[in-house]
Amino acid sequence: MRRSAVQTAAALSAAALALSACGSGDGGDGGDENVTLTMTWWGGDVRHDYTQEMIALFEEEHPNITVDVQYTEWDGYWDQLATQTAAQDTPDVVQMDLVYLREYIENGVLLELDESIIDTSEFTEELIDTGRHEDALYAMPVGSTSLTYASNPDLFEEAGVEMPDDTSWTWEDLLEITTEISENTDAYGAAGPFDSAGLEAWIRQNLGTSMVDEQGQLTWEPEDIVPYLERQLEFQEAGAYPEPAEIAEQRGISREQTLVATGEAALFPAWDTMLVALSSNEGVDLEPLMLPSETGSASEAEMYYKASMFYSVYAGSDHPEEAQMLVDFLVNNEEAGQLQQIERGIPGNESIRDLIREDLDDLEARVLEYNEEVGEYVSDAPPLQPEGYGSVQDIVMRYEDELFFGRMSPEEVAEALHAEIEGAIS
Repeated sequence: MRRSAVQTAAALSAAALALSACGSGDGGDGGDENVTLTMTWWGGDVRHDYTQEMIALFEEEHPNITVDVQYTEWDGYWDQLATQTAAQDTPDVVQMDLVYLREYIENGVLLELDESIIDTSEFTEELIDTGRHEDALYAMPVGSTSLTYASNPDLFEEAGVEMPDDTSWTWEDLLEITTEISENTDAYGAAGPFDSAGLEAWIRQNLGTSMVDEQGQLTWEPEDIVPYLERQLEFQEAGAYPEPAEIAEQRGISREQTLVATGEAALFPAWDTMLVALSSNEGVDLEPLMLPSETGSASEAEMYYKASMFYSVYAGSDHPEEAQMLVDFLVNNEEAGQLQQIERGIPGNESIRDLIREDLDDLEARVLEYNEEVGEYVSDAPPLQPEGYGSVQDIVMRYEDELFFGRMSPEEVAEALHAEIEGAIS
């Protein structure tokens, strides 16, 4: 439903762009025309509550502008957005994710943003570039995030295992550590693999490429990833991972209910700002660790900064100027930044990042410090992902289940995985 609806929007893009060309009216900064914008995002209750407070501040500053909000959880968000887009009813301001960004750009749904309206001066060029396509900015990054292993020091201590030096540990070290924790405690050493992000990390470390190239084509062949799949089986066979049914179950529950969040697993790969939700249960205080590497050198772990999410503006908006003013406010206003803190990622705006630093609790401060320390080791981010890439995560998880349940061999999984991903992005 999502793909076909977004593709339908391509046929409507010319009309949408024509609308945007004449839609700003007189309702710019200080204008008198009453303007109503719509905005949509995904997230949990905490995000919903503070985002509405941010919008109230914007409306107070611009009394002629009213913002109607729509929000939901991640599940269902993209189908809903695609349906709205097919009906030419896309909200004016859209919370956007990297895996869908190129798809919406190339189908003509998103407006090229005006950097005279949205101030990008407090953001690094590297982060801003994640929202560009063919040198045009279509998505304003909110913040950044990077991969980490969420780790529970209490379970390490209980197992008699030292916390690793994350600048020099390897995947073999990880296997040894997680196996020992599983053997010496009632918890699992690791809660499971990290779906498509884990496969991406392996490809970057071992093949020197990303999952796809600049043209949106796969950079690897099935035989290239057989060793990765065999490694996943090593973790399972060593008892480092839970049983297959429990791994599958983890994928359909909230972060707060997962094994690492309930103290039943010592390690789990995540995006760094997820540690806030994963540590929300009493007695669970997680620490971020950098990814292991093949060589024992953090500089070869091929970590990177990912835009945590973006704000984009609908190309067919009747009020493109006001919509961009709202985006500018959300990413650059100090009061808005204090409300948001790091819930949408480490703020890309450097001044806001410094402003909130003293207001963060211990865990949030550790996550911010980790995100900044990773900067010494990060490599270039992957290219903008092609249309259809939003389905890759589900495809990888489905075939991981086939592997762990023993229904397919690593070689069979590699062939099927490659074929299905290639079909999804073609």
